[in-house]
Order: sequence, then C-alpha cells, then structure tokens
Amino acid sequence: MMFRTLAAGLALACSSLAAAPIGGPHTDPQGRTAVLVGQTRDGIHHYMLDSRMPLPWGLTMYVAPTLDSGGFTLADGSRSKTASWYAEGFGPQDLAFITGTPQLQGSAIAVGFWMANQLDVDLATGSNRSGSNEGNRLWANVQRMIGDLKATGRPVLLRIGYEAEGPWNGYWPSAYKTVWSKMRAEIRAQKADNIATVWQLAVLCPSHDAWNAGITPGRLIAAKPLALDGKARGTVQNVDMNNVGAVLDAWYPGDDADWTGVSVFDPQDCHDGYGTLQTVVDHLKKKGKPILVAEAAARGFDYDVATGLYAYRQTGKPVREKLAPEQVWREWYQPFLAFVRANRDSIRAVAMISDDWQRYTHWQCRVDAQGKKLAGCNEGNWGDTRLDVNPRLRALWRAELSADGKYLADKPAAQP
Repeated sequence: MMFRTLAAGLALACSSLAAAPIGGPHTDPQGRTAVLVGQTRDGIHHYMLDSRMPLPWGLTMYVAPTLDSGGFTLADGSRSKTASWYAEGFGPQDLAFITGTPQLQGSAIAVGFWMANQLDVDLATGSNRSGSNEGNRLWANVQRMIGDLKATGRPVLLRIGYEAEGPWNGYWPSAYKTVWSKMRAEIRAQKADNIATVWQLAVLCPSHDAWNAGITPGRLIAAKPLALDGKARGTVQNVDMNNVGAVLDAWYPGDDADWTGVSVFDPQDCHDGYGTLQTVVDHLKKKGKPILVAEAAARGFDYDVATGLYAYRQTGKPVREKLAPEQVWREWYQPFLAFVRANRDSIRAVAMISDDWQRYTHWQCRVDAQGKKLAGCNEGNWGDTRLDVNPRLRALWRAELSADGKYLADKPAAQP
C-alpha cells in the first residue's frame, strides 16, 4: 500500500510538472490565478469601500456599442453617464468610477462588450437592423471606447460578444466573427497594447426547456442560428459532448482572441455536474490560450441580513430555507474552487460577481415554495451573491485568497 501511494504521488508530481501554465497577455508570470470582482458600481463599492476587502487583481464591468455605461467618450467629446434604465434595471456601470476612485487604483479591468439584438450585424455591415445605428454611429462609438480603454493605462480584458453561443444573445456567427476582426484591427491600429481580447462561452445546461425547442434538460445547449432576419431567426440545440467544437466553434474568432473564457453559475444542473464544464474547458485548452472564468456566482441564493441565513430560491425548484453560510459554501464555492484549482494550468483568472441582484428590476424574482414564478424572474432568480455581506462567508472567501487579495491562494486541488 505504501509503495502504491508513493508511486501515485510521484505520478501526480510528474503530471503537475508537465502541466506548465498556459501563458498569454496579462497572465501572472508566477503561474498564479488572478481574481477579479464586479460587476456593478454598487457591488464593487460594497466589496472595496464598505467591507474594505483587499483590492483584487481586477474589477469587472459592461458596456454596449450604444455606450449606455458611464465614463466613455461621446461624439461631442463629453463623457457618458449610465442610462437610468440600465442602472435601475441591470445595475450601474461606470468606467469613471473605476478609474477615478483612489481605492481602486492599479486594478486591471475586465469589460464585457454586449452586442446582441442584432448590434453584431450592424457593427459588421453598417446596417441599422437594431434601430440604433443611424449614420453607422456605433462603429465610431467602438473606436472611441477602445481609445478610452487604452487611456486607462491598465491591463484590460475585453470580452467581445461574451457568452457567444448563448441563445439569449442570438449572435449571427459570420457577423460576430467579422466584428471580432474589425475590433482586433482597431486595437492594433490604436496601438492599444494594454487590451487583450477574450472569447467567452456560456456553458449552460438548463434545468428545463424554457424555449420549447425539444432540447434535453440537463445537457449542454447552444443557439442554433436559422436566418439573419425574421421572427424565426434561431432556436436552441443540444451540443454533442463527443464533439463540442462542431457547434461551439461556429463563433470562434481564431487568432483574434488572446484568451478564451467560460461562465460558471449552475454546473449542478448539468447531468454530470462539473463534467460538462470540464469537457468544454478541455476543448478550450487545445486552443493554447489562457482561460478566464469570466462570470461566476452562486446563483439563486438569497440572503437575509436579519438572520444571517440564506435561502435557495430558483424557478422550477423547491425552495430551501434557513441555510447556514457554511452550507452555501460547501454546496457551491467548494466545488467551484476545486474545479478551478484542478485546471490551474489553463484557468489563469477568475471573475466573481459580488452583487445583490435583487436590487435591480430586471433581476428581481419571487417564487412560491415549489419554485413557481410569482413575480419577475425574467431570467430566473439570481439572488444575492455578494462575497462580503455575510461575515462567515466573507472569512471563508478571504481564506482562499493570497495575502494581498489579488490571486487565489496556492492550495492543493480537491475533487469538485
């Protein structure tokens, strides 16, 4: 038994030595996994200024080519303000807050660039299918946006058309890849060398067929584009796990991407748990680029400040009340961190969404005891995923970070 244990240990050590970290722009030369936190001005403020957590390696935010987020240069030279509908519905986004707040100086910035609702086609062709591209103004906005991100002087991870295969985005593959080529060329033309690009997948296994598309719940899905225009522009399909690239790579921009990425919200809804996500990550590893967990949160856990306890509420699932923070940690955070560490050779950064989603109208959701919708729930229940709101959860999270809070602590990988 001792010999077998020793042999297994040596094999593991040799395997670890062979798996050198995948490098790329803005990856840590020491091989550490960088930590980012976001995604709204409120969430960042609570994490950094209210709870006084250490500044992470990076902060996250979002912008569209319509420049509804704050802090970007408009055509008249003024700076954009976060649109009220955006701030109230989805949460305030403000580049100026990140760059102008003293406590946030020195952080990298990960920017999710949203271009759904046919904005991808407008940017690619100069059309106005979205109704927002009069005079091809969107491309001029993108050019100024790239200039603004260059001017930050900080490492930037630009997630162009994030969650590429997500049916909710409806990206048209050829237009999507054309936008990627145009934006990459513009980054080079402006010599914006601080900007690295990220191609991100959603990796969703829905618990039920919300599209009535005949898919198998609990299995990986992707959009199935059908037509550029019309009511039936696309549907949803299951992805063959023996050849995920046959579907997912329809949106892959090739060498225009510096990083690849994934979202991690509900891996427990996949029939094999983290197995599906591992299959996708293994596929991405073959592209030889660092991987960013671009969006991650313990979706569906609501927090009660008065009791210090959580409740799991999700559409279509029975409600579970009075959950201790330690239980939430065991259910979601432990398996997630184990997965990240098991893939530390390729997952070079992790972006956590530390936000009270229920604060914003689009994300608000109420369900009955069996998970039947009572109000809201446009995209299910997202809950309160703030890492710092509960003292015990905050302590558990802090123990997973390096002394300066910028990286995951160097701990052995466990089974997710």
